[in-house]
Amino acid sequence: MTNLRRDDSHYCGSKAANLGHIRAHIAGSNVPDGFCIPFAYYQAMMDRLGINATTLAHIETQSDGDNRKRRTALLTLQKKITDAEIPSEWKHRWAEQWRNQLNSKGVFIRSSSNSEDLPNFSGAGLYTTVPNVTDENALAEAVKQSWASVFNYSAYEARRIAGLPHDSVKMSVFVQQSINADFSGVLVTINPYDIAQKNSSYIAAKRGLGIRVVEGKRVAEQVVYNRRNDSVQRLSSSNETTALQLDKNGGVREVPVTSGNVMNQEQIRRLDQTGQQIKQLFANGEQDIEWAFDNGKLVILQARPYLNGTR
Repeated sequence: MTNLRRDDSHYCGSKAANLGHIRAHIAGSNVPDGFCIPFAYYQAMMDRLGINATTLAHIETQSDGDNRKRRTALLTLQKKITDAEIPSEWKHRWAEQWRNQLNSKGVFIRSSSNSEDLPNFSGAGLYTTVPNVTDENALAEAVKQSWASVFNYSAYEARRIAGLPHDSVKMSVFVQQSINADFSGVLVTINPYDIAQKNSSYIAAKRGLGIRVVEGKRVAEQVVYNRRNDSVQRLSSSNETTALQLDKNGGVREVPVTSGNVMNQEQIRRLDQTGQQIKQLFANGEQDIEWAFDNGKLVILQARPYLNGTR
């Protein structure tokens, strides 16, 4: 990640490129190290499998507007990708970089496509993240899952509605060191419920890893922070009795947690300050940021432009 910058989005996608840019320009941003598997690998695999514009046009023709038929065709296409054999030289190259750069530590396999963070289409939550991969064979399998997620039904439908051509989509993969978060979530550098309210940000947080928060599958602790008067308005509480943590054997596991506020005011303040730094770095555009606290250290996991009303 040391060499990644924002302009590298043309081959690694904005997710990986933005994180490299933050790590290079914001001291103490604590972006976990990682590396990019560029678009070229995805395209080479699609070429090997014969998945192209004709294939995708055939899906539309055969489904004839029937969502169930379209979903079935997409599942078949995904299985073709996940069943494919990764060339041994690719697997060796990725595993070697994982060993040399990340010391074979657990990694998250994260999507970083060219169909995310567009001016009128965020693409947030549409593609697959595989958490805490801990072995070389699992790494290659997880990469295929990320590639196959280009054809997730929700992603396909969102692109279709937005008028984005499916055959133009490219998927890079960001291999990022795992963080065993004490609590995590998302920060929006504006109050989405009242965008006219100045000096405010919105935070959604829960204990443990933030996968369920990012995917919108759990009610999180929600707060609005006003930096002008250092005030916190709590909109909802996270009342879950379990949280996700890294499993030493790979993947994640659920552990019991106690109730109560997830974040204190000092942590909220620190998160907001970092959010403002990231906003300034990206030309003062409002940001949608994934973050975590690990043993008291704030860690930045993703930053993308915030599109009003979507994430």
